[in-house]
Amino acid sequence: MVTIRDIANAANVSPSTVSRVLSGNRRISITTRERVKQIMADLNYQPNHAARTLITKKSKTIGIIQKQGDKVTRQNPFIIEVLSGIYTECKRHDYATISTTGEQINEILTEVQQMIQSHAVEGFILLYSKENDAIANLLKQQSVPYVVIGKPINHEKIVHIDNDNILAAQLLTRYLITLGHTSFQFLAELGDYEVVKDRITGYKRALKEAHLKPNTVFIEMNRQQIISHFKTLINENTLPTIVITSDTMLNQLVLSALYELKIAIPEEIQTATFNDSYISANAAPPQTAVDIQPQLLGRAAGESIMALVSGNHIDDLNIIIPTHIVNRRSTQKL
Repeated sequence: MVTIRDIANAANVSPSTVSRVLSGNRRISITTRERVKQIMADLNYQPNHAARTLITKKSKTIGIIQKQGDKVTRQNPFIIEVLSGIYTECKRHDYATISTTGEQINEILTEVQQMIQSHAVEGFILLYSKENDAIANLLKQQSVPYVVIGKPINHEKIVHIDNDNILAAQLLTRYLITLGHTSFQFLAELGDYEVVKDRITGYKRALKEAHLKPNTVFIEMNRQQIISHFKTLINENTLPTIVITSDTMLNQLVLSALYELKIAIPEEIQTATFNDSYISANAAPPQTAVDIQPQLLGRAAGESIMALVSGNHIDDLNIIIPTHIVNRRSTQKL
């Protein structure tokens, strides 16, 4: 197996010079750096990343913390797009990423603790914002650099990448009011997540402006429960004219439930959601949605964590990514 000493001998430099080239030390001249890298390629040298991490405490890896690792979360278009943005930015800085996979908070907490203790990562990106979160508290206690995709809580001096979800929900609701809707229902997934709270706040504000009554329901991400919910609305003759869902995955379950109950969209009821995606654009019918630009959220998070692990100061702790409404056939003038 080719070693650092072999590379040093072939390049006529010291082993410490080869180590500095591997760690990206800028004090090494471009000529020497390129010669060493060429010899590494010629000899098919494979660096021992584990050993280098123990010595330098630099793993060149960023940890990504998901709120849960179940199948629904992994297949959520929002998560896929955000991760793509993060991967792109980290790769541009020659960093890898590793994601948590646990489905329960205790499993995820254990994963994060192990990453910190083994120096497997240099920093983290949280893909959610939540009050009194055990994982965020752990990162603060351990003084580990991290960035949050979500809303700032308690005026923390942590970088947050977010949309203005209150404004986005207001604009969506106002638009639906211009279509003639007066009977609304906001269907939200269970969980104490700030993004859902903000979208409900914006929705309520827009209805208050129009002197309309809000109707908000929290529900499990479960198809049978959603079918039962709509059956109750039908039996009680309280079916709204428009249902807004808190995100794409819940929207898809609603579409499936309405299809089974033979409730036509947009003729008998209309639907709109957040997190525009390929799934929303190609649903039956295509869904009106708020595009929150998850790729840009991910890129901004990646850029911020790269700055933090490099020791650079970040002036703007609250980065807002703009949103816009994509109008499709699931909504129309009443």
